[in-house]
Amino acid sequence: MKKILIPVVCTFFLVACTQSKDLEAEEQPVENQTESLEKLTVSQDDVRFVVGWLNETAILFVDHKDDEDRLLSFDLKTGDIHTLFTATATISEVQVHPTASQLLVKTAEDSTEAIIHIVDHAGVPLNQISVESSELEIQWNGIDASQILITAFSDDWSYEIMRYDANDDTLVAVDLADPFPRWLGTEELVYMGETDVLKQSLSTGEETTLANNVNQFYSATDQVLIESFEDEQIRYAVLNTTGEEKSSWLVEDDSFVMDRAVFPDEHTLLMTITNQTEMMPTSFLVKIQEGKEVKRQELSEGGSLACKGNKCLTGYSLDTWIDIKTGEMVKWLEVEPIE
Repeated sequence: MKKILIPVVCTFFLVACTQSKDLEAEEQPVENQTESLEKLTVSQDDVRFVVGWLNETAILFVDHKDDEDRLLSFDLKTGDIHTLFTATATISEVQVHPTASQLLVKTAEDSTEAIIHIVDHAGVPLNQISVESSELEIQWNGIDASQILITAFSDDWSYEIMRYDANDDTLVAVDLADPFPRWLGTEELVYMGETDVLKQSLSTGEETTLANNVNQFYSATDQVLIESFEDEQIRYAVLNTTGEEKSSWLVEDDSFVMDRAVFPDEHTLLMTITNQTEMMPTSFLVKIQEGKEVKRQELSEGGSLACKGNKCLTGYSLDTWIDIKTGEMVKWLEVEPIE
């Protein structure tokens, strides 16, 4: 196993795909001609957070049992639960790489140091990085799993940005004006200036402007989604790596702004939008293809969005999946209150 230590590594334990038997899975019939899916019932004492999809049928979540945090997978078709990773330290973040069969797990024993573990889908350790910080921002390159951008914050919110290369186990400092950059391709970063979206080359340091007068943006692999206000409308545009518009569209109601966005493929965008001006905010899942809205469905709540295949997990706790094609919504996770 490859390691970078800065300086002391926390004790951790990895368990490769062992069956967990202390969580209850019960069948949840679904009105679907081809499948009936399962739902999971857990104690509020145990479950910590839902991560997202491991694959098209299994969902990852983190719980706490017997003084350990555990990263578990739950299969919607079979109800099987497997343990992929355990740690005596707190698991505070998990990422699933979109193209490689790898997981990123962040753990911490205390508020002064964090450890980033890279494991495969069976829980086998691949790499490990230890970073002194009070808080970490981690951006995993969606094209090349060996490249990770890490922003380490100190108690006074000063920060250092580093690029980790798993190929040669190196951490290299990155000079950037914003602590929250995102990847664009494998050698460029994008980030917000005062009102503009800027792009910087990692190899040359050259900085260019991708878009002006931007409210917010989202980037994925080699595309950037821009949200801006135009009169009393909201304008969305999808840009390529050079800033050229691939598609754009206007939304007449400027009270609805983007919460989350996902690019399932080169031509499709899924996004959640919420009306933040209402006392009871209304949220929708919107499907965009080639710059045109093709589907809109109201959600019970806004929050996060994690998609795989034809299904998306939605809600603040990702406890509900929605079938993008049929619009069917099912609560797959039931959390029992503490008695």
